[in-house]
Amino acid sequence: MSAKEAVINGEGSEPSKKALKKQQKEAEKAAKKAAYKSQTAQEPVENAEDISLGRYGQMGLIQSSESHGERKFTDVKDLQPKIKDQNVWVRGRLHTSRAKGKQCFIVIRQQSYTVQGLAAVNERISKQMIKFISK
Repeated sequence: MSAKEAVINGEGSEPSKKALKKQQKEAEKAAKKAAYKSQTAQEPVENAEDISLGRYGQMGLIQSSESHGERKFTDVKDLQPKIKDQNVWVRGRLHTSRAKGKQCFIVIRQQSYTVQGLAAVNERISKQMIKFISK
């Protein structure tokens, strides 16, 4: 129904401009919803084997039941360019995460210090893991 067509309501008068705009907005909303549903139906379902299974997820509460003496955690404030090619363990809180395609930008916070990181899909990290990180 277009806005130019006059629709007669129960009292025999035309609807107001506000009512016509509301109807038009609802029609656009329904069209967008239908387009989104058809698009998601066409996308392949990502039920492929998760290569990162066991490396992410809701973990249990750490109660020091196991010893992890081999892990040496680096404070965020101690991260410097001279250790850029080394693998380090960092413990902190996830401050923000933004997913974009097959990548996810994360900001880890520890006290008043922050560090930015990037997680990207590769042979060890699956798209499902990136999706989990972004939530």
